[in-house]
Amino acid sequence: MTAWRAVLLGMAVLLGGCATTTRVDSDVQSFASWTSAVPRPLAFRFERLPSQQIDADQQTAVEQLALPALAQAGLVQDGPNARFSLQISTQMATESTWSSPFGAYGPWGPRGPWIAGGRGLRGPFMAPMFPMRPMEVRTYQRLLSLVLRDLGTGQVVYETQARMDSRWPIGHDLLPAMVTAALHGFPNPPQGLQRITVDIAPATP
Repeated sequence: MTAWRAVLLGMAVLLGGCATTTRVDSDVQSFASWTSAVPRPLAFRFERLPSQQIDADQQTAVEQLALPALAQAGLVQDGPNARFSLQISTQMATESTWSSPFGAYGPWGPRGPWIAGGRGLRGPFMAPMFPMRPMEVRTYQRLLSLVLRDLGTGQVVYETQARMDSRWPIGHDLLPAMVTAALHGFPNPPQGLQRITVDIAPATP
């Protein structure tokens, strides 16, 4: 094995063993209406809508994935001593748009024909004209909502929503990062729409 081949092999091994950090960008908007000091830790119990009772296993999985991020924000699941109820919901949506392969100013417009030309071995040539069809571009969206309610008064004291857009389907593995983003600034969040980025470290082998 030559020295160059050894170096290249070593680089390939290093690159193959490196895992990249996943960045999760969420658009977050939160509202708080506390009427008293926020207890720490904040004991809560999960509350479910009737529609969430249909697929209880699915809702349980969502709640379990959210627990570490909730605990990091100071919310602890404690049914017997709960002073608040927490409703968590998530849903997916898909949008489709159409775009030209050449963009808005491509040859002959977005839907026009394309002519390929060049120079071959026997001189210039012109390829036959054929239409270029628009391409479908899909955008996947995941919406996450958290509603915290005071059990003593029945009033909502905290509400937050997070939205993530992606060119690929968004699985449940990104839910913890979205919960972390949704609780940014808890219990006194910044006003207005915020773009929150959460980095997911690669799993250790």
